[in-house]
Amino acid sequence: MKNLTVDDVLSITGQFGWSQKIYFVCLSFLQIYVAFHMLLSVFTGLEPSFVCHVVGSDIKGGHNETLVNHCVDNSPSKCIRVEYTSQYKSFATEWHLICSDKYKVALVQSVWMGGVMSGALLLGGMADRLGRLRTLMGALLGTIAFEGFSAFSPSYLIMLVLRFFGGMSCAIVILVSFVLSQELVGSEWRSFCGICLGMSFAVGIAVFSALAAVVSTWRILTFVCSVSGIVFLLLPCYLPESPRWLASTGRAEEAKEVLEGIAKLNGTLKNLPSHWEVSVTAGKGKKNKTPGLSMLLSHSYVTLLTLVLIFSWFVNSATYYGLTMAASDLGGDVYMSTALNGLVEVPAGIIAMSIIDKLGRRATLCGFMFVGGIACLCIQFIPQRFVMVCTGLALCGKLGISASFSACYIHSGEIFPTAIRNAGMGLVSVAARVGGMLAPFILMLGDVIPNLQFSVLGLLTLMAAFLNLKLPETQGHPMPDTVADILALRTSSTKMKDKSSQNYKYNKLEDDENQGEETVVFVKGETEERHLKAAPSSTSSSSYPQGVTREDQVPLIEAEDHCPS
Repeated sequence: MKNLTVDDVLSITGQFGWSQKIYFVCLSFLQIYVAFHMLLSVFTGLEPSFVCHVVGSDIKGGHNETLVNHCVDNSPSKCIRVEYTSQYKSFATEWHLICSDKYKVALVQSVWMGGVMSGALLLGGMADRLGRLRTLMGALLGTIAFEGFSAFSPSYLIMLVLRFFGGMSCAIVILVSFVLSQELVGSEWRSFCGICLGMSFAVGIAVFSALAAVVSTWRILTFVCSVSGIVFLLLPCYLPESPRWLASTGRAEEAKEVLEGIAKLNGTLKNLPSHWEVSVTAGKGKKNKTPGLSMLLSHSYVTLLTLVLIFSWFVNSATYYGLTMAASDLGGDVYMSTALNGLVEVPAGIIAMSIIDKLGRRATLCGFMFVGGIACLCIQFIPQRFVMVCTGLALCGKLGISASFSACYIHSGEIFPTAIRNAGMGLVSVAARVGGMLAPFILMLGDVIPNLQFSVLGLLTLMAAFLNLKLPETQGHPMPDTVADILALRTSSTKMKDKSSQNYKYNKLEDDENQGEETVVFVKGETEERHLKAAPSSTSSSSYPQGVTREDQVPLIEAEDHCPS
């Protein structure tokens, strides 16, 4: 009986065959749906144009003292009558969220982002325990229900509560769909799928902008946005469970069934050996497992990487959503500006896709963050009358930050160990949602000094770009399963800096005759260099069969016992 890893099987049966193409299309359309909810508050809370009739004005008699888009002492209560002149009826119009109450509009987006953050923090590890597909479907149902009910909210407060829970559900949809896109394909196609999912999100921005332009009220727009997700309840008919997750939880037979189904649809089933099984981790089911995210605190270098990733995601999200929501601040039609702001992500994704496997993950991430940060900073020095120049710089900044966000997803997914990959992505997603929560309030800095918001976003982006230089390069390396594999990434990156050729890669830590040593193998042509370092181990000197991991190489936590807190 031959033992094969999931990567081995995908290399034989096809890393991106017909089956994976079907999975990818399903997940891409799901990203379009996610974009609807991300931008919902942008259009449902549009600031209305209004006329404030001040106290003492004679409206019927013709003597009419009015203020346009302003209130006396910035207080709506001092208007004896507010007349709205906008054709579109937003919730700001319905609940009179103008002047001093204007902050409540920004608060809706922040509360939704708070829900996304809470979902990522509290429920981020659910898919590591229950499975990717089951968790995805539960979260999708929650998103449809909570967001749909918010369309019938009788009050502002009830809408806030429903949108918060809708954000919690949507967070899991975002995380699990990305993890599935990475775990169902071979390593050579991970960057392609990750970036194309981001491009699908961009298309969703443009589609939703067009939809919002033809809908007359926020309630109808919210309801249509929510119920359009019902079609995705059919996803289990087309998407399988992640074979990597099944293998990591010891369910080898189920993983084998999924992989054989992929091979059958790819037409490569005959390429598999006649007798084979999926390799699983030795020692599963034992009780000496470390609680989830504490794995990221087990070594100072891993902790440093985690902190850098947290800050990077925070900045990417704050800048991304800040530039998206600031589209109307630059002048022009809000629907067209937002649509263009989304469509610019398509060339950003194409450019990132064409260079990420040539320059590497780290160089692509840092380079695009430099481009985005400098573009945002330049806006501060352009006179406001040059609207087209400011718009062009903002779009350039959005292009850079969109490409870096795509690279950030891929890079992070290739740094976190398998056993807590979903929980790790949930952790950095929390940081991203904090950035998204603060983005509406960062934009309010423009009321203090014109375009100050763009300078703040630009400086944060440049800081994150410099810090990301500390991250290891992961291109061409297997996804790490343990902390030792992450440390091997650092050793590999250091080694590659000292070589003129870029053909050096590390192999995952393998069992040596000396059980008390960890071995990182660098390969160039047919030569090998072995770097040994002492590592205490409690394992015996007995040999392990091929495909079974030694006890000291077992992930510190396995999926079913994971606790995200």
